[in-house]
Amino acid sequence: MPFPIQLYILEELLDCCLDLLSIACLFIPQRSTGGSSSQISVHLMKELVLDVMALLRALNDDEPYDLIDIRTDEVQLSIRVK
Repeated sequence: MPFPIQLYILEELLDCCLDLLSIACLFIPQRSTGGSSSQISVHLMKELVLDVMALLRALNDDEPYDLIDIRTDEVQLSIRVK
């Protein structure tokens, strides 16, 4: 069951989330790394969104390509980045 979503739409959604996280970072102080590392902070989420956006930009810049193309007698799995 294919569920196509264009990468630039996902990038725009992440950009909106980045704006919200940037505003939240203004009001939430950044904690030192000496504390508990099991909690995810707003600042860490902002860095994660920036990294994912950089990855999407790298995928969008190139021409379309097949990421995975596996074919057997019974199964066909294909992931294309357009």
